[in-house]
Amino acid sequence: MKIYIAQMEVIPGSPEKNFSAIQKFVEEGRRQDADLVVFPEMAVPGYLLSDLWEEDSFVERCLHINEAVCALSNQVDILFGSVAKEKENGENGRPLLYNAAFYASRGEFKTLVDCKGVRKNFLPKTLLPCYREFEETRYFSDLRKLAQTINAPMSEMIAPLQLDGFQLGITICEDGWDSLYKIKPFEILRSKMGAGDLLINISCSPYTQGKDRARDRVFGTHAKHAGIPLLYVNAVGSQNNGKNIYAFEGDSSVYDAAGKSIFSLPLFEEHGTLVHFEKGIVRVDEAESPRTTGIAEVHQALVYMIRKNLARFGIQKMVIGASGGIDSAVSAALYAEALGAENVFLVNMPTRFNSHTTRNAAKDLADNLGCPYMVAPIESVANALCESLAEDSFVRNPVKMDVSGIHYENLQARLRSAAFLATIASVVGAGFTCNGNKSEVAVGYCTLYGDTSGVMCALGDLWKTQVYELAEEINSRRSVIPQASIDIPASAELSSAQNVDEGKGDPIIYPYHDKLFSFWMERWQRNSIADSEALLNKGFDVYCEQLGVDKEFFKSKFHTKEEVMDDMRRWWHRYKGIALAKRIQMPPILSVSRRAFGFDFRESQLG
Repeated sequence: MKIYIAQMEVIPGSPEKNFSAIQKFVEEGRRQDADLVVFPEMAVPGYLLSDLWEEDSFVERCLHINEAVCALSNQVDILFGSVAKEKENGENGRPLLYNAAFYASRGEFKTLVDCKGVRKNFLPKTLLPCYREFEETRYFSDLRKLAQTINAPMSEMIAPLQLDGFQLGITICEDGWDSLYKIKPFEILRSKMGAGDLLINISCSPYTQGKDRARDRVFGTHAKHAGIPLLYVNAVGSQNNGKNIYAFEGDSSVYDAAGKSIFSLPLFEEHGTLVHFEKGIVRVDEAESPRTTGIAEVHQALVYMIRKNLARFGIQKMVIGASGGIDSAVSAALYAEALGAENVFLVNMPTRFNSHTTRNAAKDLADNLGCPYMVAPIESVANALCESLAEDSFVRNPVKMDVSGIHYENLQARLRSAAFLATIASVVGAGFTCNGNKSEVAVGYCTLYGDTSGVMCALGDLWKTQVYELAEEINSRRSVIPQASIDIPASAELSSAQNVDEGKGDPIIYPYHDKLFSFWMERWQRNSIADSEALLNKGFDVYCEQLGVDKEFFKSKFHTKEEVMDDMRRWWHRYKGIALAKRIQMPPILSVSRRAFGFDFRESQLG
């Protein structure tokens, strides 16, 4: 049997466009004499759609496209993911929907559920994820609930599809990640299948750094335990839930009966490949493309998301505040790669607090990238506003409008982003960026309505130490980020206390605090300050080892446990206080880690 894997770009909320892509891949499969073309999960509607699922007209459009896909199966079988709908309403009072797999052959859908007189021409997903960015249970029912409804054991609900000469075990995404679930679809299928059969998992699985290793371990183990080859078919593209933007990297894979990955499709691009399957043996004749890893893979994912989402928003140009620092330099390099340097407008907005070092670095960056560049001093505007407010007063309150100290620092930040960048973007017909990183977002080291403003936040899921790694990776390809931006202390340059030429800068000790903040928010089992304090009480060596901090560096910054405790409590207070208020108003964050601020990390403002 010849099986054509169609790693297609799934466009969220656009079933008609997705149908065009499906048509294209079906034709390609036919040209290669394929017997079956396999598409990803939710290939028709898209995956991250939020409450669009509550629009009946949208669901009906998807159901219409399902039938159109079925009509394409006269000459080649088609396995694809889409939404399925029952006649009755679900427990939420809305139409009962499933995230489902469909198998079309000779213009008809095959029966994929046949139990106790209940027959379905689709297979509902068994396990619905409801963690991180996922909340499928808000919109869909599943195979487990269907089994409860008809009082049937899951062992009878899950069964392989009988095809000519072999059985096909179909699962959908989370059904493979079953280690923490009581119901294990692959174990049930394994008990009914044997040598010569085939497993397929269709997915629409978002990218996170290093996920390929976990996926190979999970699906390779399923194939090995069953002694059956497995095809993992994932989507590409970019989708969002309003607060987080995700890439879908593809990386569809072919596993042999021993659980070894013998072929993977390219990252972040539509691609189709033909898999030869016969008597339990799988073979791919195509040469596998080399893949990126580590921070280079993150680089690829970020550029991909920028390009895809700005195109979706209809934005072809971006304005970036180029301060001469590392964050704005890395952001500029990413946007220039995604949009073309001529479409990225760099603006340096100095005051007397900005050193010649950073001003020169900003210009050097623009020259290296070939971007349009402008210097727009903001100090006269800031001072004019201060002078104007100084002449004003409240009725019934004697407070004086003295804009100095932290107020003047925040004024500069707000002028740069919400006033200058936003206005320049409007004039040139562009969007403008938020250059904040994850460390700053974690503890609110940013100005609300200032540097938190923008269309999207490209670095918001990278700790500051990762931003430096990314800068090095970018420069390893072509030297564009000035060395000065890498060497100077990280600084907002909003006062004389942040003079980079004097070695002054941010209060965050990034090589240490990044690890501490990660300990609080990225671990699967959430840690609190009580957990970090308990760890510290075991001694510096244990504390550093568990956090992943260099011991000698840590000991050069802190000398007593009391110093560490005071510092820790200070940052925890910000993390759970003012920083939270700022985080929930951040622009959408490009997400690449195992947990990103936004809808992936849900927070409530508590008393």
